[in-house]
Amino acid sequence: MSDYGNTPPPPPPPGDGGSTPPPPSGGGYDGGGYGAPPPPAGGYGGVPAGPPPSNNLILAIISLLCCWPIGIPAVVFAAQVNGKWNGGDQAGAIEAAAKAKKFAIIALALGIVATIIYIILIAVGVVGANSTSTGM
Repeated sequence: MSDYGNTPPPPPPPGDGGSTPPPPSGGGYDGGGYGAPPPPAGGYGGVPAGPPPSNNLILAIISLLCCWPIGIPAVVFAAQVNGKWNGGDQAGAIEAAAKAKKFAIIALALGIVATIIYIILIAVGVVGANSTSTGM
Protein backbone atom coordinates (compact mmCIF):
# COMPACT_ATOMS: atom_id res chain seq x y z
CA MET A 1 0.00 0.00 0.00
CA SER A 2 1.04 3.63 -0.06
CA ASP A 3 2.48 5.80 2.71
CA TYR A 4 0.33 8.75 1.72
CA GLY A 5 -1.17 10.45 4.74
CA ASN A 6 1.18 8.89 7.28
CA THR A 7 3.15 11.18 9.55
CA PRO A 8 6.91 11.40 9.01
CA PRO A 9 9.23 9.83 11.57
CA PRO A 10 10.30 12.08 14.46
CA PRO A 11 13.71 13.79 14.30
CA PRO A 12 16.60 12.06 16.04
CA PRO A 13 17.06 13.01 19.69
CA PRO A 14 19.76 15.54 20.58
CA GLY A 15 23.03 14.03 21.63
CA ASP A 16 23.04 11.24 19.09
CA GLY A 17 26.80 11.25 18.69
CA GLY A 18 27.23 14.82 17.47
CA SER A 19 25.40 14.50 14.19
CA THR A 20 23.17 17.48 13.58
CA PRO A 21 21.01 18.06 10.58
CA PRO A 22 22.52 20.29 7.92
CA PRO A 23 21.35 23.90 7.84
CA PRO A 24 18.58 24.64 5.41
CA SER A 25 19.85 25.77 2.07
CA GLY A 26 17.96 28.45 0.32
CA GLY A 27 17.69 31.93 -0.84
CA GLY A 28 20.53 33.85 0.75
CA TYR A 29 23.47 35.24 -1.19
CA ASP A 30 25.75 32.94 0.77
CA GLY A 31 23.76 29.77 0.18
CA GLY A 32 22.38 29.87 3.72
CA GLY A 33 18.86 30.39 4.93
CA TYR A 34 16.87 33.54 4.62
CA GLY A 35 17.65 34.44 8.20
CA ALA A 36 21.42 34.38 7.72
CA PRO A 37 23.10 37.56 8.93
CA PRO A 38 24.67 39.84 6.32
CA PRO A 39 28.44 40.05 6.05
CA PRO A 40 30.15 42.64 8.25
CA ALA A 41 30.23 46.20 6.95
CA GLY A 42 33.42 47.38 5.32
CA GLY A 43 35.96 45.63 3.23
CA TYR A 44 38.45 44.72 5.94
CA GLY A 45 36.57 43.95 9.11
CA GLY A 46 34.33 46.85 10.03
CA VAL A 47 34.84 50.40 11.15
CA PRO A 48 38.30 50.89 12.66
CA ALA A 49 38.78 52.33 16.09
CA GLY A 50 40.34 55.72 16.53
CA PRO A 51 40.29 58.92 14.52
CA PRO A 52 40.87 58.81 10.76
CA PRO A 53 44.05 60.26 9.29
CA SER A 54 44.02 63.89 8.20
CA ASN A 55 42.52 64.09 4.74
CA ASN A 56 44.45 67.29 3.82
CA LEU A 57 41.40 68.64 1.98
CA ILE A 58 42.07 72.31 2.76
CA LEU A 59 45.66 71.99 1.56
CA ALA A 60 44.41 70.21 -1.57
CA ILE A 61 41.89 72.97 -2.34
CA ILE A 62 44.55 75.65 -1.92
CA SER A 63 46.88 73.70 -4.18
CA LEU A 64 44.07 73.47 -6.72
CA LEU A 65 44.20 77.26 -6.95
CA CYS A 66 47.99 77.27 -7.38
CA CYS A 67 48.42 74.56 -10.01
CA TRP A 68 45.14 72.94 -11.00
CA PRO A 69 46.48 70.04 -13.13
CA ILE A 70 48.22 68.60 -10.07
CA GLY A 71 45.72 69.99 -7.57
CA ILE A 72 42.89 67.90 -9.03
CA PRO A 73 44.39 64.52 -7.98
CA ALA A 74 45.14 66.03 -4.56
CA VAL A 75 41.45 66.88 -4.08
CA VAL A 76 40.35 63.46 -5.38
CA PHE A 77 42.63 61.56 -3.00
CA ALA A 78 41.67 63.85 -0.10
CA ALA A 79 37.99 63.12 -0.75
CA GLN A 80 38.64 59.36 -0.62
CA VAL A 81 40.23 59.29 2.84
CA ASN A 82 37.12 59.39 5.05
CA GLY A 83 35.14 57.00 2.87
CA LYS A 84 37.91 54.41 2.93
CA TRP A 85 38.38 54.83 6.68
CA ASN A 86 34.67 54.40 7.39
CA GLY A 87 34.61 51.38 5.10
CA GLY A 88 37.29 49.71 7.19
CA ASP A 89 40.14 50.15 4.69
CA GLN A 90 42.73 51.63 7.05
CA ALA A 91 45.69 51.08 4.75
CA GLY A 92 43.82 52.59 1.80
CA ALA A 93 42.83 55.64 3.84
CA ILE A 94 46.39 56.24 5.01
CA GLU A 95 47.71 55.79 1.47
CA ALA A 96 45.10 58.19 0.03
CA ALA A 97 45.97 60.78 2.70
CA ALA A 98 49.67 60.48 1.87
CA LYS A 99 49.00 60.83 -1.87
CA ALA A 100 46.75 63.84 -1.29
CA LYS A 101 49.45 65.54 0.76
CA LYS A 102 52.15 64.71 -1.81
CA PHE A 103 50.16 66.07 -4.76
CA ALA A 104 49.13 69.17 -2.78
CA ILE A 105 52.72 69.99 -1.83
CA ILE A 106 53.91 69.50 -5.42
CA ALA A 107 51.12 71.74 -6.72
CA LEU A 108 51.88 74.43 -4.13
CA ALA A 109 55.61 74.33 -4.95
CA LEU A 110 54.95 74.59 -8.69
CA GLY A 111 52.52 77.45 -8.11
CA ILE A 112 55.02 79.36 -5.99
CA VAL A 113 57.85 78.78 -8.51
CA ALA A 114 55.64 79.87 -11.41
CA THR A 115 54.61 83.01 -9.53
CA ILE A 116 58.23 83.91 -8.76
CA ILE A 117 59.24 83.38 -12.40
CA TYR A 118 56.31 85.51 -13.52
CA ILE A 119 57.28 88.33 -11.15
CA ILE A 120 60.89 88.17 -12.36
CA LEU A 121 59.78 88.29 -16.00
CA ILE A 122 57.52 91.24 -15.31
CA ALA A 123 60.32 93.07 -13.50
CA VAL A 124 62.80 92.37 -16.29
CA GLY A 125 60.24 93.29 -18.92
CA VAL A 126 59.39 96.57 -17.19
CA VAL A 127 63.07 97.47 -16.73
CA GLY A 128 63.83 96.52 -20.33
CA ALA A 129 60.86 98.51 -21.68
CA ASN A 130 61.82 101.63 -19.72
CA SER A 131 65.44 101.63 -20.89
CA THR A 132 64.58 101.22 -24.59
CA SER A 133 61.73 103.70 -24.67
CA THR A 134 63.81 106.65 -23.38
CA GLY A 135 66.09 106.91 -26.40
CA MET A 136 64.96 110.12 -28.08
